[in-house]
Amino acid sequence: MPLGEYVRIARQRGWIVIVTAVLGALAALIFSFAQRPVYQSTVALNVIGARPDLGLSQTLKAQLRNYASQIRSYDNAVDALRSMPEPLDLTPEALLGKVNVQAVESDLQLIIEVEDADASIANMIAQQMADSFIWTIKAFNDQLDQSDRLSVFTSGPATPGSKVRPQKKINTLAGGILGVVAGLGIVALLEWLDSHYVRRPEDITKHTRLALLGAVRTEGEPSLSLAERALGPSAGVWALPLLGGIALGVLITSLVYLVF
Repeated sequence: MPLGEYVRIARQRGWIVIVTAVLGALAALIFSFAQRPVYQSTVALNVIGARPDLGLSQTLKAQLRNYASQIRSYDNAVDALRSMPEPLDLTPEALLGKVNVQAVESDLQLIIEVEDADASIANMIAQQMADSFIWTIKAFNDQLDQSDRLSVFTSGPATPGSKVRPQKKINTLAGGILGVVAGLGIVALLEWLDSHYVRRPEDITKHTRLALLGAVRTEGEPSLSLAERALGPSAGVWALPLLGGIALGVLITSLVYLVF
């Protein structure tokens, strides 16, 4: 397709892409505001052997995933619920649904992540899940020789709950991108529908591959565009200004939110 055709399409249909992009961004922004915020609290557990032994360190690395499973076990959840500073109306299963544990073998660490709609509850659960596991390990160490015992301790208190969802700016950007894709699809469809009609002298040359020698001016009503056929002859008078005003208002609102 010649470059001039792309320029013509951009000038004639570009507003469609702009409108769909703005509407997509607005829809994503509204969806983000409608979502309930989710907060995450994190605490790191260090797992160290009683003696600096390479074989013991390799054994600990192999067992880290098992320790991660123990933290997310039903028994540990029950112990944590019983020891919470404030009682929670949660079952052990519901509590475990809020907890995720990652084993970082290179650092001999267990990372406990807790998500909840309340930042303080997420922080409390993360701290208590770590404390309950530490108590379990201490009870297990009492059955072992001093040289075989493990030392499990936190790197610090659980972090204050920070909001992780929804990410309004990312959602708005993604909605705008999807809107652009949808707009391009609409433009492609309209161009395909219009390809069935001969509207310009270039169309005759393109379809017949013959040189155009002249044109005869016709009297009467001019041919209507696709939008005018769908919305009426006066569509160009009210539809475009209306859509342009809506798009401009939404765009300004979105920019104000994203900046401030």
